Amino acid sequence: MPAERGCILWTGPKRSGKTTAAASLIGRARAAGAAVWGVLAEAVRDEGGPAGFDVVDLAGGGRAPLARRGGAGPERTGPFAFTRAGLELGRAALARAGRRGLVVVDEYGPLELAGGGWRRATDDLLARGGAVVLLVVREALAGEVARLYAAHRPLVLRAGSPGAADAVLEALDARGETGCVHRGS
Repeated sequence: MPAERGCILWTGPKRSGKTTAAASLIGRARAAGAAVWGVLAEAVRDEGGPAGFDVVDLAGGGRAPLARRGGAGPERTGPFAFTRAGLELGRAALARAGRRGLVVVDEYGPLELAGGGWRRATDDLLARGGAVVLLVVREALAGEVARLYAAHRPLVLRAGSPGAADAVLEALDARGETGCVHRGS
């Protein structure tokens, strides 16, 4: 039953709008009275297309460059180098997350599966329980992430699909995070 789940995988293919759908969900959760914590990784574009990502602290409002194509940084995945400032901001935002409400971890990908990025913070969030933890995950990695967190019985939802946001809001309702059940909005 989705309402009992504290771990939700918010999936879709690369560049399919997972972060945009998560931002919409965040707005609905806040409107329903839920506390929202965590991070979004917003795309940064230049004239050549995707240049990287900025990290946004959902509770504190801070923003920092997270990753840049071809840059230098302490952690790398694919063509992206992650900045120290972005990693520190994101890790601090996740460490501050409350034990209630919705905690968004965008994006949980190859870097985390290799033990870097948001991995330790995510492990800590899930170990302490309480909040609903929403991991934004590429569809191609969802099975691997679901196996990694199998003990938490993750619910896998396709971002933007009919009913996906409602399922997350129902999970929050079941934990007493919002005042009513949300359907079909």
